[in-house]
Amino acid sequence: MMNKKLFILISLLLGLTINLVVRGQSENDGSENTRVDLLGQIRSDKEDLRQIDPSESNTQTDLLKTIGAAYQRLNEFDSAICYYEKGLSLAHEAGNKELSSSLLYNLGLVYLSKGLYQKALEYALDALKTDRELKNADNIAASLNAVSLIYQEWGMYDKSLAYRLESIQLAEESNNNVEIANGNYNLGNLYSKIGKSDKALEYFQLAEKNYNALLQEHPEDIGLKQGLSECIYSIGGIHLVHKDYPQAITLFHNALKIKQSLSDKIGMGNCYYQLGLVNALRENYEAARQNLFMALQYKNLVDDRKGIALVYYRIGDLYYQQRKISQSETFIHKSIETATAIGDKEILLEDYKVLYQIYAGKKNYKEALQYHQIVKAYSDSIKNDNTTKVVEELSVRYETDKKEKENELLLRNNEIKTLTIQKQKTFGFFLFGVIALVVLIGIILYVMYRSKQKTNKIISHKNKLLAEQNALITNQKKEIEYKNMNLTASIVYAKRIQDAMLSDVKKLNEILDDAFILFKPKDIVSGDFYWFGQKGDKFIISAIDCTGHGVPGAFMSMLGNSFLNQIVFKQGVTSPEKILGKLSSEVQHALKQAETNNQDGMDMALCSIDLKTRSLEFAGAKNPLVYIQNDIAERIKGDRLPIGISYSKEASFTKHTIDPEGPTCFYMFSDGYADQFGGTENGKFMLKRMQDLFVEIHKKPMETQKEILDSTIEKWMDGQEQIDDILVVGFKMG
Repeated sequence: MMNKKLFILISLLLGLTINLVVRGQSENDGSENTRVDLLGQIRSDKEDLRQIDPSESNTQTDLLKTIGAAYQRLNEFDSAICYYEKGLSLAHEAGNKELSSSLLYNLGLVYLSKGLYQKALEYALDALKTDRELKNADNIAASLNAVSLIYQEWGMYDKSLAYRLESIQLAEESNNNVEIANGNYNLGNLYSKIGKSDKALEYFQLAEKNYNALLQEHPEDIGLKQGLSECIYSIGGIHLVHKDYPQAITLFHNALKIKQSLSDKIGMGNCYYQLGLVNALRENYEAARQNLFMALQYKNLVDDRKGIALVYYRIGDLYYQQRKISQSETFIHKSIETATAIGDKEILLEDYKVLYQIYAGKKNYKEALQYHQIVKAYSDSIKNDNTTKVVEELSVRYETDKKEKENELLLRNNEIKTLTIQKQKTFGFFLFGVIALVVLIGIILYVMYRSKQKTNKIISHKNKLLAEQNALITNQKKEIEYKNMNLTASIVYAKRIQDAMLSDVKKLNEILDDAFILFKPKDIVSGDFYWFGQKGDKFIISAIDCTGHGVPGAFMSMLGNSFLNQIVFKQGVTSPEKILGKLSSEVQHALKQAETNNQDGMDMALCSIDLKTRSLEFAGAKNPLVYIQNDIAERIKGDRLPIGISYSKEASFTKHTIDPEGPTCFYMFSDGYADQFGGTENGKFMLKRMQDLFVEIHKKPMETQKEILDSTIEKWMDGQEQIDDILVVGFKMG
């Protein structure tokens, strides 16, 4: 059955706060920019930055802010933070508060996008404090909106409401009708978040009226049209909650028309998603299916991975309602793959619930039990996350209260300064001003004293609650550590089994002139493995990269090792292309890939050496062979066909023959070395740099080459995490 509670929670895909944009750029700047355009802009701005005189600090700061904004639009948030921080440092040194405010505000938005609410609040509150010092009404309103949104996304709705109301009050005082309309919409959005749908509807309708009035004066204003479409869309969401399905459909269609005229792909995807949900509830399954596939198309266009995972889940659930089990499983597994990549536990929980229902319905109780256990694990994990969130919220409230008090004190200080100026202008009011100042200070001290007493009581209560939460977390931590200890012990034991499975490296140099194997698993056990052995006059050696790493990869490696032993030693196959073909067939058969759509497999390079003629034959499944002869490196590409995962009955691989003329070095490897991130630009090592390194060191003894390769990649990582298993096999002939 469709999870109605989750449906209502997910159906309200309301937009974020309207008019919350990167400061210093117009709302529509770059809206049509492609990723290529933005990357080109970044390269151009970086070149300009290198040519600017260091004395022109303001120009430097502006460029750093522009580069950071481009990275922010690309969702490369760490790079955006790096350039914003550099700009902020220069702005502080130059004493440029306007630029400092802009950069603080943008940093708050970036950290909000990363879900780091405490850092986001720190920057947003600092921006608000600076804007108030500068008395810039527009920027104050923007900073108030940013702080409100951060509190809203964090779940502190009381604080969010206070800042939102202050923003609207500021807009009314300055007679800013656009900000009033935006503020009413944002208030509706906030009330919707806290479940007060009637109150939300009231503000959405008021905002709709505001936008319509403004559009009569400015009919071509894109921002106003966008605001109106969000209001209509959000009102449709309220009708959906109230189960007024015909009215909800009408409103979503009306919002869709406006968003189509604006080429708003994100909004169009959301509208089609909502239409799919309404039709699913009305059991109009064909219309629901068409709407959801349209939503999926737009989610893919804007690379909304959470939205993609959500739509995949909804399509899978829709097919389940129609008892189309095969299609349901296909889309649920796609949702799991996407949700796993972004770590969204709530979507994963719902995905596995559907799989549990499917297998329970099939009376496949073993699989059903497995999925039930996964459902329970994700449910427990979400509960633990919520507990952690409560503790973090208490901490954030405590820290940000201090920031808010600084801003409140700043406002009071501004009032005192105003009184002082008036006193200097009119000597006749001097005495009155002094008395008023004394009284005001007395009131402030009294209020601060009472506030401090109240705060101390609240902090005492919070500390007690925090202690209780800490005790709970400590117990949970001990339980998790115990489970991790048992799990780690099991994996370490599995490593002993895997190590015993691998061929003895010492025997390699007994057969070949000189050789090495660089083997660096990412985790305790590895998905990469090497294999060699002799059958008659033929010596076969291979470097294999299985799907995944860690425990899943290790299972595949043991499967591959077993099949290679059987193919070479029992069946007597020594021709490399035939070994790969038979191995691919064995993997497909063992994993039942034709029936299950299982996508696991292997990439590998394999050489067969004739110990009499000293000739070498090579075949590759996606992975290449690099050999160096007369100081020249050659690379033979593997076939674009993996081991397993094939729609043909039997994979066909190509054999390449090499007759070494003089000393020749050969190298086979997995993709872990070349794909490792690091260096000054935090990029991949890349295959070309790896091949150049082979050329540079190929005349040295193989053991020395291994040490150089190992030290080079460690220096490249410079303390960063290893992203994949690393395997390099090298040997010399002639």
